[in-house]
This record gives sequence, structure tokens and C-alpha cells, in this order.
Amino acid sequence: MPRSFSLPKVWAHRGARSVAPENTMAAARAALAQGAHGWELDVHLTLDGEVIVTHDHGLRRVTDIAARPGMPPRRQHVVNRLTLAQIRSLDAGSWFARRDPFGTVAAGEIGKGQLKAFAGEPVPTLAEALAWTRESGLAVNVEIKDMLGGDDAGLVGAVVSLIRAAGLHERMLVSSFRQKSLELFRELCPEVPVGLLLDEKAMATSTQDIVARLRDLGAVAVHPAQKGLFPGRIAAFAEAGFETNVYTVNREHDMIWLAREGAAGIITDFPARAKAVLGACNKEEK
Repeated sequence: MPRSFSLPKVWAHRGARSVAPENTMAAARAALAQGAHGWELDVHLTLDGEVIVTHDHGLRRVTDIAARPGMPPRRQHVVNRLTLAQIRSLDAGSWFARRDPFGTVAAGEIGKGQLKAFAGEPVPTLAEALAWTRESGLAVNVEIKDMLGGDDAGLVGAVVSLIRAAGLHERMLVSSFRQKSLELFRELCPEVPVGLLLDEKAMATSTQDIVARLRDLGAVAVHPAQKGLFPGRIAAFAEAGFETNVYTVNREHDMIWLAREGAAGIITDFPARAKAVLGACNKEEK
């Protein structure tokens, strides 16, 4: 890695979700504790028009809605068919200890007291997440999800209002796989930078075509799936004027390779690991 290179910024994917339930304030606090530059979170719109932080359109994976009496039938266990009050009543933390998605519980990396504290963790609102972020000093990447036939424009408009109220423009990045949502966001809120998310299939198109999309959008960054990259491609994006923030990077050798390729950021479930690996890599290269 040449001395002129800067190490990639470390973004905590849905918070530091390897050690805390994803997209919760516990995961955000863990991202801060692990030294992340910022945290990435996902947003959806509830039935009553509130913006909440959650990745899936459905709520069964990361809450106890399936076992909660008084909830509507299973087909309505999705964000835009439930009110904020209904969603905030759910437990979005207990599942983590039970499922141990990254093996960190079995490895003893998380104390019993900490796991116990996850019980009853609520689904945050975006307003709550941004207020905490403002006080924490972290940067934040808000990913606007696809509402799957729901009110995408309503979600974008609500996100714009909350971002402006939070006053976090200098530490804010907005991203989405849905280009139409980013186009509307840019129209409503041109002062906040955006990054276009691209999955492996989208990355199979030419670099030239991707750069054209980024320019049409007025993006500052591309957020590609790691599998869509090959040697020199990040440099080509940089030459065209765009940063590259790569998701989801959990393996040490991938972190090192992306640093050497010139990635501006890596989005990872293991922020502490990334910080350690990149720090060691930097010392070796010097």
C-alpha cells in the first residue's frame, strides 16, 4: 500500500451486528465502542408513516412478533402493515443470543450480562438513531430500502425531513439499491451526498456504464458487492471521481486487498477486526 493511500474508513454494517442485535441502538453503541468511523442502518416506513430502523420488510427474523399475542395474522407481520406503537412493543434483541448468527456467543465473546441486556431491545426510530449519532460523533450511512410496492416516495420524503431536523449533513451519507429513491432524495435534499448500492448482478455491467449511472444520479460514491470487483476497478471509479465503499467485508484477506486497491470504505459486521487488520497492514506497508 503506497504511503499516499489512506486506509479505508470502517463502517459498522447495521451497527456492529456480530456482537449485538442488528439495527438496534445496542449495535450502534457497539460500533462506537469498536472504533468504527460510522454505522450503516436501514430504514422502512410504518403503516402510520413513521420511519424505523430495520433491514427486512418482514419482522419475524429479528423480533418476537410470531410469539406475541394480540398481533395481526402472519401475512401482516411486515413493517408497512403495522403501526409504530405495535412495532415498538416488540422485542428486537432476545433473538440474538438464541440464534448466535456469527458464532460470537458460542465463542464467549459476549458476556452473559450483556446478552441478558439485549432482551426487550426495541426497534429504533430513525429520529432516535440520528439523535444518538449526533451526540456520539459517529458518521451514519442511511440505506433507504425498497418498500416492495409500498410508499417509496413517502419513505424518501420522511427521511429527508428527519435528516434536516437532525442537522447531521457533514457526517451523513444516504444510499439505496433503488435508483428512483435516490433520484427523489437528491431532488429534495441535494445538500446530502448519496451512494448507489450495486449487487453482484449490477456490477457485471461495464465500469463505464456504472460511472454513467453515478454521474446521472449526482452520486459521490458507489457501494458495490465485493464479488463485483476485480483488480483496478476501484482505481477506475476513483479516476472518474467516485469513492468506493464495499459491502459486506468480513474476511481479513479481503480487508487487506481492498485497502491496497484503494477502497474509501469497507462495510463490515466486525469493525474491531477491521480496525486491527487495517492498522497492522498499514504498519507493514510502511
